[in-house]
Amino acid sequence: MPSKKPQINTADASLNHGYQNLQKMRFSLSISPSFSRANLKTLVSDSFVNRIKRNADKIHDLIFTCHIEPFMVDAHGVMLTKAENEIHLRHMVELQNKTGVQVSPVFNNIHVPNTYNNLEIFVENFKPIYDMGVTSMTMPHLLWMKMGLLQKTFPKLVIKNTVLRRVRNGQDFWNHAEAGYDYINLDRVLVRETKTLREIRAAQQKFEELTGKHVYTSMLSGEGCFGYCPLPEEHHQHTLTHPETSENMQKNLEIFRCPQELYCQNIGDHFYNPLFSVGLPGFKSDFDEMCENFDVIKLVGRRAFRSLTDNLDKIEAFLSSPEPFSYDATPVLEMLHGNPEKYGKLLDRWRKKTKDCRFQCWNCSLCSDIISKGIES
Repeated sequence: MPSKKPQINTADASLNHGYQNLQKMRFSLSISPSFSRANLKTLVSDSFVNRIKRNADKIHDLIFTCHIEPFMVDAHGVMLTKAENEIHLRHMVELQNKTGVQVSPVFNNIHVPNTYNNLEIFVENFKPIYDMGVTSMTMPHLLWMKMGLLQKTFPKLVIKNTVLRRVRNGQDFWNHAEAGYDYINLDRVLVRETKTLREIRAAQQKFEELTGKHVYTSMLSGEGCFGYCPLPEEHHQHTLTHPETSENMQKNLEIFRCPQELYCQNIGDHFYNPLFSVGLPGFKSDFDEMCENFDVIKLVGRRAFRSLTDNLDKIEAFLSSPEPFSYDATPVLEMLHGNPEKYGKLLDRWRKKTKDCRFQCWNCSLCSDIISKGIES
């Protein structure tokens, strides 16, 4: 990976609307294996290829599910038969060859034992993929990075950590960068910890000054999970270690959704409040300010058939719209923004508070107050 961030073409100033950090932002797009099921050629069709080419200056990479030993179970419960896995991999390589955009498989099972024997198994099974031209991937074990076999065997490989490892501060970033990671996914809850994001940016800059290497940072967008959710670790543990995980798609979805049904999709007398979620800011000005602190936005969607289409829609409309709202804006925010005399002070207070509230909702009711005002209207 180059030591400096690539520059984005900003020739069309009419699309900037003053949001310089957004203009430089790049996206990591998630692609569902549904495109490749039953040997469909949709993923490598001219329409998709041309659309990705048109947006190539905004796309950092294209991430996808891939199952090889010892990573045969995915944290999102994405099911692939052996044949489907092979087809999807070949389609992704073809897409890379046709568009010039890097593809990147995800191996995110943090419960795979991080023994040297398993590392050797993984290296042996990844060699054919590397030989196909895949030079980027997500790998969860920092201990393996310390062992050095991956870097020695695959010298051109860009290695990304998994968001499941929850990098939460400057020292966490430094530990991963020092171990050899080229790209670090930050913990999603940091969307409401501006001070910590700035700390991580400072650590990133110092690491680059000392080593000459720019280690990319990425923020997740699009999951909709509660920032204060008590189950993220156990949710992934439930999916990754469940004894009934199989090649049955419906069964795997049931396993993945079980923790959701017991918490975020079953919240008693309350209703789902999107303002509690880990989404990025709903206003472009706040969004632009936050984007000063990381390099890439990772858009989720490896389980959803329309994910690629939806994600391309997002980045194409990202700067072209004159509206002040980002793609993560909720209707209630738009409604309150449209009535500044009545709700302006409340909305300004909420926007300022949530920049650094750290999702400490036990002693705060602002998000509930905002929603209640929307309901009253």
